[in-house]
Amino acid sequence: MALGSSQAPASFDHGEKTSIGATALQLVAASLPIQVGIEIRADAANGAAFIYVGNSDVTAGGTDATDGFKLAAGERLFLAVDDVFKVWVIGSTTGLAVSWIAS
Repeated sequence: MALGSSQAPASFDHGEKTSIGATALQLVAASLPIQVGIEIRADAANGAAFIYVGNSDVTAGGTDATDGFKLAAGERLFLAVDDVFKVWVIGSTTGLAVSWIAS
C-alpha cells in the first residue's frame, strides 16, 4: 500500500523512547517498515523542555539548517514515512521521552 492510501493498513506498531538527551537517537534500533506513517507525542512529563524530530543529522535548537521539528510537552507530530528507523529525536535537555504509534 502506498503512503497516503485510504485503505486501512494490515498492522501497526508502537513504542516509547526514553532517556532522550543531547545526542540524536533513532526511535528504533532496526528497520521497521510501515505503510502510512508515524505519530510521535512528546511526553507530558518533559515539562518546559523540547524534543526535536528529524533525520540522522537532527540538532536541538543550535543550527538552522538541521534543527528538527520542535515539540513541547504533550504536542504531537504525524510523519508520512515508510520506516520508523528513519526517524531520529534529540532533546533540549536530558531525561526526555516520546511515545509513538505507526502503521
